[in-house]
Amino acid sequence: MSHGLLPHGRDYFFTIQNCLGASNGTFRVTFTHCVELQYVTALSVKNWMDSWADLFINYAEWEKYGEPSGYVWGTNWSNAYPGIKSILDSERALEWSASLGKAMHEFELETDRFSIKLVFHSLEIEKINENEELISSVTIPL
Repeated sequence: MSHGLLPHGRDYFFTIQNCLGASNGTFRVTFTHCVELQYVTALSVKNWMDSWADLFINYAEWEKYGEPSGYVWGTNWSNAYPGIKSILDSERALEWSASLGKAMHEFELETDRFSIKLVFHSLEIEKINENEELISSVTIPL
């Protein structure tokens, strides 16, 4: 739903919705003490070029212009697919753990828009509300 550095710049958050499992709703997942952040686009060069115009960042504008081919940024959310994984035995996390004297971990999230890797110390999860409306409308359970 959204993500970014918290205003103080140390921690990174994701706002997510879940509709598959025991804990459904909207959550804020915070990775504390982030020492590394890598953001890489998941779009091909062709998709970038096809989606360059500003009309792709506004869903209503994109519809108004006849829904041209390209990646619609204006949906304002990403599907966490192929998904989330913890990188076990991460060299980066081990190096930071040795330097800081604190346990550090590496995490990767891959979506249809981007891939983010974080090296962080701890994880906090807070349920914001019961809302799962958006993710339920686009997820088909197996």
